[in-house]
Amino acid sequence: MFKGVKFDIYFSIIFIINFKMDPLNKEQLNNPENPLYIHALTRTDSKHIEAKLLKAKTKKLNCDLKLVGTVDDILQHLKAGPAKNLVNYFITYKTNKCDYCGAHKSKAIQLDRAHCNKDGCDRASLLRTAIEKYYIDERTPILIKNILREFIRLHSGIPLFILCKPCHRIYDKK
Repeated sequence: MFKGVKFDIYFSIIFIINFKMDPLNKEQLNNPENPLYIHALTRTDSKHIEAKLLKAKTKKLNCDLKLVGTVDDILQHLKAGPAKNLVNYFITYKTNKCDYCGAHKSKAIQLDRAHCNKDGCDRASLLRTAIEKYYIDERTPILIKNILREFIRLHSGIPLFILCKPCHRIYDKK
């Protein structure tokens, strides 16, 4: 059967045909007046994020571990693991379908949290901003918990879409 990208493209075409939709339109999805954009903002409500930060018991947000290095070194260290996992923990969703195409979550169809792809809204940019807030030089240690807490706070007011893998791949393409 289909594997990888071919499989995703196949399902994207099937969804578009079945739902009589236009292919994913990034400009439409990134339009602040679009109902999908407005709904995606509800997932990053600042009151919800702050309340969850106050109650957080995860070690990453409470330990006194420090990092040293360049901004890029720290970014690469935190980007894939700790930062991604925190987004999954803090920004929950109560849907079983793709925001864009409506594909329902199943064993074959996974749903992803997709950062808005406007400039400065992607995970790496938000993390870089958080690091730069505390960064002095490559020899001065920075508390990981400060970076990660700021990273989560920076999500406030930025839409986070729930997309199936095919829609997420299309959306993330530059």
